[in-house]
Amino acid sequence: MDAFVHEERRRHIKGIREVVRSAFGHDDEAILVDQIRDAGALAVSMVLVADGDLVAHAAASPMSSVGGTKRMVVWALAPVSVKPEKQRLGYGSLVVRATIDQCRSAGADVLTVLGNPSYYSRFGFVPASEHGLGIDEADFGDAFMVMGLTDGALSRAKGSLRWHPAFDQLGDS
Repeated sequence: MDAFVHEERRRHIKGIREVVRSAFGHDDEAILVDQIRDAGALAVSMVLVADGDLVAHAAASPMSSVGGTKRMVVWALAPVSVKPEKQRLGYGSLVVRATIDQCRSAGADVLTVLGNPSYYSRFGFVPASEHGLGIDEADFGDAFMVMGLTDGALSRAKGSLRWHPAFDQLGDS
């Protein structure tokens, strides 16, 4: 099996839509990725191609500070998608690790994710609440997680964050 992870290219856009749609079972997250890309806010977009087939995708986009964290680059890892028939084969881990590395290389200080703590903790994510970070006034418990990508970033990060405005429409359709 040949598997390669690299940055999205224009020719991957249709395949990304298909992967995201199949992974979530509806169009909302696929539309989200397109809206973030169209807004010029898709900071990182990684694809995993295995045996010539695009099977996984992960994106990261900037978050804004509502209060507290200033002069830090905070990005959200979302969405992460793997074709259902290719799940539990390690592709998700490969694309997440590559996306984390790319975010670090691109200058992000902190990476957030909203997801299963038992899955994302294996990459080094910890509950955001442990570092005084949250999403507006929402309470996601331990599912909202963070990872420091630069030395001391989490010790300086405090306050409330907000996803890119495209996330506001997620689930409205």
